[in-house]
Amino acid sequence: MVSSASALLAMLNENHPILKLHALSNLNALVDYFWPEISTSVPVPTIESLYEDEAFDQRQLAALVVSKVFYYLGELNDSLSYALGAGPLFDISVDSDYIHTLLAKAIDEYASLKSRAAESTEEAAIVDPRLEAIVERMMDKCISDGRYQQAMGIAIECRRLDKLEHAIISHDNIHGMLSYCIYISHSYVNHREYRCEVLRLLVKIYQRLSSPDYLSICQCLMFLDDPEGVASILEKLLQSGNKDDALLAFQIAFNLIENEHQAFLLNVL
Repeated sequence: MVSSASALLAMLNENHPILKLHALSNLNALVDYFWPEISTSVPVPTIESLYEDEAFDQRQLAALVVSKVFYYLGELNDSLSYALGAGPLFDISVDSDYIHTLLAKAIDEYASLKSRAAESTEEAAIVDPRLEAIVERMMDKCISDGRYQQAMGIAIECRRLDKLEHAIISHDNIHGMLSYCIYISHSYVNHREYRCEVLRLLVKIYQRLSSPDYLSICQCLMFLDDPEGVASILEKLLQSGNKDDALLAFQIAFNLIENEHQAFLLNVL
């Protein structure tokens, strides 16, 4: 049983890189227990200096150790900053409070930057590519783990329509994912212009399917105020010569009437 990290902390001052690496590796494993000792001693600046030393080939490990110390100190901005410097050593697959907290922090930070860039006329802040990489890794992991709805939620929050499309088309039940996306776009996307961007993407995906859901497409087109698109679909269904298509056209018409959007109906006519 290790009762103190003092020996490892002292080893950080050794000249040989192997000894420093040995100290960092063990501190990384023990930081959950000895962070008070690490944070109240000189070695925190020492470890930071190792990260800043471009000649030291284990800079990412130093960044990870410092990130964990700042996490326990409640300094989440500094913790995330060093986690970005840790690169792939910041392993999003690890099930720990540290990882979960910083991932949530990273997503919030990235979403805020993307929203400000989209909604502001001022020059957009440059998004740190390392931050973007972590968020993308998180979305990709959600998809690979089968957590498609979570991936879609993150993609919408972060204004990443490319990742939203990837999450939808990767699922076996694309129609179900599209319906779910329509629901969350109306329930949680407050910015009207952005909600329209999401709906336009959904229409594009619907139209690429071998059997498009014209009911849902027309619902989206109504919210997009696109009467020409609805009229085109109704005309296509009525002129197909297929009885089922004609019945579907009637159903779409009934659904549109139920929404009581008179100006839109007149434009469809």
